[in-house]
Parts: sequence; C-alpha cells; structure tokens
Amino acid sequence: MTAALVLSVVAGAAAAQAGLLPEALVARSSDLTRWALYLLLVWIGYDIGRDRAALRRLFTADRYAFLVPVGTVLGTLAGGWCAAWVTTLGPRESLAVSAGFGWYSLSAVLIADAGLPDLGSVAFLANVLRELLAIGLIPVVARRLGPYVAVAPGGATTMDTTLPLIERYAGDAAALVGFVNGFALSALVPLLVPLLLGV
Repeated sequence: MTAALVLSVVAGAAAAQAGLLPEALVARSSDLTRWALYLLLVWIGYDIGRDRAALRRLFTADRYAFLVPVGTVLGTLAGGWCAAWVTTLGPRESLAVSAGFGWYSLSAVLIADAGLPDLGSVAFLANVLRELLAIGLIPVVARRLGPYVAVAPGGATTMDTTLPLIERYAGDAAALVGFVNGFALSALVPLLVPLLLGV
C-alpha cells in the first residue's frame, strides 16, 4: 500500500508537469480534494465506530495514549531546535518550521505572512517531506516499535492523510489516538508558529 501511495503522488506530480489534466478539473482540485477527504474521514469514522471494543479501550486503559500528542510535540520541537545547529536557520526560525507538524499548507502561509517568504518555502518543503517520510515509516514503526509510536511520525496529518495508514498497520485503537493527535496538533499550528516567530 505504501508503494501505491508514493506512486500516486509521483503520478500526480508527473501529470501536473505534463499538463495532462483538464483545466476545469485542475481549477476545482481544492474542492475535489476537500470532499474526497471528507468522504475518507466518514469511512474511517464508520470503521472506528463499529469497533466497540476499540472505543472502550480508548476511554479505559488507552487513556494513557493521550500522552502521544504531548510526546509528538516535544519530540518535534526538539528536532527543530537541533536542526538549527546544522543549518543556517536561527533557533526561532527552525522551531517555527518544525511547529508546522506536517501541515505544510498552513505553516508555509503563516510564515510567509509574517514577512518571511523564503522561510515559508522551507516550511512547505520540510513539512511535505515529513508527510512523505511518515507514509513510509508508519508501517515499519507500527510493526517494530508498537501501534502508538506509529502515530508520532505523521504529526498533524494523523487526522486525515496518514490516518488510513495508521488504521491499517496499527489498528483501530491507534487510529483513534491518531485522530486525537492530529486534531490537537492541527489546533496548535496557528498558535505556535506565530508565537515562535515572535509576531
């Protein structure tokens, strides 16, 4: 499945470069993507909802899994702080880029709107790369380190694009945690990025 996802992204990029898609379809791509995402989330919600055992685990023993978003935030920001030591970015800039948590479209716009368009481009590429890495890492991490650890690589994307992977390779309980993790991190992005930039 991972290979199919990566090939889908490559095929889309190639089609865009070659101009193979109709202009009307390209113009409505944002709407189509959004509605496809809604449909995907409805289907995932259906799968989660029919597993009553997973729901019970979330509100009993799995309540400790709510620590996953905390660990994801701390680990991501620690990585961003370390990146400042090996790049030309300052600590604030590097932390702001990492605080996108994989939400490349929003973090890039927030940083560009703060008067840092070059850094916005860096944020876009860094967070796209995080999402692509997460697609490859989630199956491996779920198998070798456990289901909840597999949630962390996806960051904010665990609420949408990487949620199907978590559900498939880490199970329904981890998918519930992934949704909560993605929701929490998505809520933090518009707060943390400007705060770290000091704007």
